[in-house]
Amino acid sequence: MPIYEFICIDCQKCFDKLCSLKDDLSQIKCEFCSSRNIKKKMSAFATSRDENDHDSHSGSSCSSCSSGSCSTCGH
Repeated sequence: MPIYEFICIDCQKCFDKLCSLKDDLSQIKCEFCSSRNIKKKMSAFATSRDENDHDSHSGSSCSSCSSGSCSTCGH
């Protein structure tokens, strides 16, 4: 079941809700003020990478950076 993120238009608070794919999202109430005037937020999903999963950048930086932290190669 996915976890959706919502923002309440009335009280401006954010909350998460675990929902079934069959749930009617229009019936969800704000956890703080019970308003139905809510909006589903756009959210990104996260993935987990196995420690044993090695890629071409493992342990080193790309040729265009001098540190181990780079916005170009992500490492």
